[in-house]
Amino acid sequence: MADNEEELAPASEIKPPITVPPELPIFERKNWLIHLHYVRKEYEICKSLIKEQLAESGGMCEYAVYVQALIFRQEGRIQESLELFQTCTLLNPQSTDNLKQVARSLFLLARHKAALDVYNAACKINDKDWEIAHNQGVCYMYLREYGKAKECLQQALSLKDMR
Repeated sequence: MADNEEELAPASEIKPPITVPPELPIFERKNWLIHLHYVRKEYEICKSLIKEQLAESGGMCEYAVYVQALIFRQEGRIQESLELFQTCTLLNPQSTDNLKQVARSLFLLARHKAALDVYNAACKINDKDWEIAHNQGVCYMYLREYGKAKECLQQALSLKDMR
């Protein structure tokens, strides 16, 4: 072997390079902690974390806004929760969960026709969701359209049986 050639280490001595986990975007970093405090019903801590997260992300963290809306609704602040769920829908328009929450808030505000319109929009994204069909039926009941209510509720039962 020539002096200027390097010797290669045996394969057993080669160590794989250390990989660093990817950094999460700043607006997703605290979601796990927000979730933890939310499920523990530690709402004041949760609201504080959400405030920090939204300040850091410029209000662009869908999960933080979503949980804040859930807390507001729990506190009886339905109109404010509606506005936050609408923000979530702007951040992620294809989420049926966001649309269902918007519709639920409208329903709680006794705006049954508007809730039904949102449930119909959610149904266009996912027509296999029994919850949407059920809630459409409930809205139709409040609107005294009993034939449509029955149809939606039967559809909800058939969709739930398919699960």
